[in-house]
Amino acid sequence: MPIDDAALLAAFRAGGALPDGFAAARDAWLARSARIGDTRLTAPVGGKVEILRDRAGVPHVYAGSTTDLYFGLGVAMAQDRLWQMDRLRRRALGRQAEILGPSFVAGDVAHLTVGIDRIAAREPALMDGPTYAAVASFVAGINRQIAAFGSGLPVEFRLLGYAPEPFTVGCVVAIARGLWWSLNGRIDRLMAAEAARLLPEAMRLMYLTPEASEHLVLPDGGSLAAGSDDATGSNNWAVAGRAAADGKALLAGDPHQPFWVPSSWYEYALHGPEDDAAGCGHPGVPGLWWGSNGTVAWSLTNNMASTRDLYRETVDPADPGRYRDGDVWRAFEERRLTIPVRGEGARDLVVRSTVRGPVVNALVTALEAGGDPPLSLRWVGHEHLDDLRASMAISRARDWRSFRDAVRDWSVAVFNFVYADVRGNVGYQMAGRIPVRGRITYGLRDADEPADRWTGYIPFDGLPHSYDPPRGYVASANQRIVPADYPHPIYGAYSQGHRGLRIDQAFAAGPGDAAATVALQNDVKNVRAERLTPHILGALAGAGEPDAAALAALLAPWDFRYGVDAVAPTVFETFMFHWQRRVLGQHMPDRLLDLAMQQTGLAVGLLADPAIAYFPGGTRAAAAEVAGAAMAALRTRLGDDPRRWTWGRVHLAHWRHPLSSAAVAEAFDIGPAPVDGGSHTVCNTGGELPPHGATSGAEYRIVVDFAAPESFLAVQNIGNSGVPGSPHYRDQFDAWRRGIYHTVHLRRAAVEAETQSRTEITPG
Repeated sequence: MPIDDAALLAAFRAGGALPDGFAAARDAWLARSARIGDTRLTAPVGGKVEILRDRAGVPHVYAGSTTDLYFGLGVAMAQDRLWQMDRLRRRALGRQAEILGPSFVAGDVAHLTVGIDRIAAREPALMDGPTYAAVASFVAGINRQIAAFGSGLPVEFRLLGYAPEPFTVGCVVAIARGLWWSLNGRIDRLMAAEAARLLPEAMRLMYLTPEASEHLVLPDGGSLAAGSDDATGSNNWAVAGRAAADGKALLAGDPHQPFWVPSSWYEYALHGPEDDAAGCGHPGVPGLWWGSNGTVAWSLTNNMASTRDLYRETVDPADPGRYRDGDVWRAFEERRLTIPVRGEGARDLVVRSTVRGPVVNALVTALEAGGDPPLSLRWVGHEHLDDLRASMAISRARDWRSFRDAVRDWSVAVFNFVYADVRGNVGYQMAGRIPVRGRITYGLRDADEPADRWTGYIPFDGLPHSYDPPRGYVASANQRIVPADYPHPIYGAYSQGHRGLRIDQAFAAGPGDAAATVALQNDVKNVRAERLTPHILGALAGAGEPDAAALAALLAPWDFRYGVDAVAPTVFETFMFHWQRRVLGQHMPDRLLDLAMQQTGLAVGLLADPAIAYFPGGTRAAAAEVAGAAMAALRTRLGDDPRRWTWGRVHLAHWRHPLSSAAVAEAFDIGPAPVDGGSHTVCNTGGELPPHGATSGAEYRIVVDFAAPESFLAVQNIGNSGVPGSPHYRDQFDAWRRGIYHTVHLRRAAVEAETQSRTEITPG
């Protein structure tokens, strides 16, 4: 018998045994619900607004005024990503557990502790007029589309049994600031750096120094670094016309994030009186952060420069409710909050703050077994920012000067922007509000120490930048920026330099073109493995243990490429995981090992120089022991035949929807599927920690070739729609895996030729 909508929703919610024909009925219903056909709306706009969706599901918004244009963007984004946008604002405002249950309480506690809800309440009144007007129009478009959905809201709302509240300008601020916190907060790295004090003094600098730290974005141009090795990052580069094969500038970018469904990024195009560009931005926030307007193109990566500090506070021995501030004792401010939790009672939260900022001990791993003193957070993101103004201004630039003027407003997260233009020029600009402190340190600071106070900010013109450098290109991959003698103190938890080294290797081979750029974005050679494998083989040379010899034999013939059919990547990553744990465990308690694992410099330094006195029995004996542990782990997991230990068996990309269940997984989830690459390849797909899954990487890739300035190439990792059942929910996944891109057009005639649906908004 036919399955009606009510029965479908009941089965979605209940799971368990499903009626015959359920899967077919489910997929047909989802497809009907998700389809965006030709649509007409009336709205309070000044003139006609059109949204033309191309064959990749990319909306091109056309309008005669800027406010109408952003209204149209709000409609388009809500059509494709409304539930994701609602979830993002809930995450930022500490309200995810209200709809998703107790597993999201920790995230709510974190965002409420940081105080993003307070920022969102304050910031709209501080915006300049044009920015506020554009954002308010964007919000009005979102709300108009919510009204247009009526009872036919995206399936997640119906499954969870709620409707979205109207959006406000404060919601947009919250989503943006929540993203900045995820990119630039990362206070666990400060704790990991502070853990260096548990090591012998002679080992601390090696622990803090990132691998390949000699590789810089601007070799002639300083930064100090405490290195880390999380799996996220990004790449970008721009090749000057004089260095490119066809004499025209090229630009590439691929932002790396933990893999989400829907994707972290959203493709769209704006065509209005001030805006005429296409590219990619973040759901819930206006602004193209990667893109082209036909005259200039731009891309960014996370810079990792520190815009936050944790301060040890001194508590009054006579009154635990007070802390020292200079020569006086002040009472901790207390904010009492309630976190609603689906299926449970509400949780109470008390957030204490000092003049420096909120106390965040609950958000980090304590270094002391009995607990650390109160740790207060000072973060640039707590200040007034003009980030939304900058987000919208970037795509309006027409030359290097106007581009730099646009990013002057950028404060946090600190970004590496690369630039190219139709005239063949390229540039690099670091942008962000970088505090100046009285001294450099990588871990915790002391609230009572004058040298740890902020004394100002590095001026924009003092930040590293480069225009048309002699080598003919600019590139960044989250590594250190400039050498240590740079006139301003720039330091942070920079990533290793291996992806940057690989980009340099590729450029050394000769001039590139668009095809070579696409190939480089999908390159799977691991320079880290190329550097470290000889040291592993050297450390294991002569070891009498059979497992040590067997592991060395598996690594010796390797070409250092992370293809799904290769065995060596699985062996290398397993050995390095066990080696890192063995090195850190020599001086750190087990409870801190997960925290300290992101600091890889010491483990690598000991392999590079086995004569360093660290292990009582020597480095070679420890390496042989670790080889045995790694081989045992591989046999237990993958069987006794090493030929079957291929990277594709462990390196699987699997996007699980937050509402995934037996009833909907096939329709809501994407994967699992084996993918090439790893954490340290330009084709970044994560996986350096067991179980070695592909959990992060390039969610978007863009290639702009000014030999054809009226279009560019792009691909997402899954699809542009966040609505299960949409033809664009997962349509780019196979193309992304295979390195195939779609064309994004900037001119209307070409867009019209590929238009698959239209939304027309008229005044009324």
